[in-house]
Amino acid sequence: MTKEILKDELLSDEELDNVAGGSWVEFTADMFDAQKRGIAGFENLDLTNPNSDLIKMITDDKLRQQYVDKVGAVFASHGITMQYNGKFFESNVYTYQGKQISREQAWNIVDGK
Repeated sequence: MTKEILKDELLSDEELDNVAGGSWVEFTADMFDAQKRGIAGFENLDLTNPNSDLIKMITDDKLRQQYVDKVGAVFASHGITMQYNGKFFESNVYTYQGKQISREQAWNIVDGK
């Protein structure tokens, strides 16, 4: 249904398939997922605090890259690679044992499921 609603917009079918995801959105969700799991290094992500790293990284590329590296390290410690490209209409690529997996599958591996 969403695809039909957005059909008149200037997005291609490929872009529409990724409109709910996107590298930035997935990366932000990965940070919150790491925080929910109590993984160290993700404590300062309060959206309501203007001094939080989450707010600062919107304009601070160096800080954002530090968090991309932290998220990547969480996955790497479980044998998963995450390719982040920073684009809004392209999803991150998660790979495990040579096969591309979904973001959800990546977190299931981290959780030992």
